[in-house]
Amino acid sequence: MRCEQIMEWLPWYLQGSLSPLETREVTRHLGSCPACARWLEEVREMEALWKEMEPDFGMHSAQSEEIPDLAIPVMAEIERLDARRRDAEAKPQVTGRRFQVRTSWLHYGLAACLTFVLVQFGVFEHLGYGLSEMNGHMSTSVTEFFSTSGNQPHGK
Repeated sequence: MRCEQIMEWLPWYLQGSLSPLETREVTRHLGSCPACARWLEEVREMEALWKEMEPDFGMHSAQSEEIPDLAIPVMAEIERLDARRRDAEAKPQVTGRRFQVRTSWLHYGLAACLTFVLVQFGVFEHLGYGLSEMNGHMSTSVTEFFSTSGNQPHGK
């Protein structure tokens, strides 16, 4: 039997829910596999801790009565929010369509004014020179590449 299957069966083994044949196989494997035996001990320790932490309902009945039942107010709030959302969806939405065209023209006008100001301050003055200089370097290097590769024979 594989260790993975034993670890999967351990909860039922501890509860006594396995068949006698399966219980015998698990017991035999636990006797021969120290890793699974350690795993079983850890599971038993966790089970003991869990049982210690479980409330004794007879002793803590007064405490459990003090805990409010929040399900009803929470569900009422969810219903209220859902109703408000449905009402908001049902109302016609004011899109402001008449302002949308004017706003887009405003953006275009602002971009044009900004471009005009930048041109006046000379921001784009050397842009054309830089592009043409870079283009010249690129065309020169490409021309040199093809002229040197064309002189050599293809075999070398």
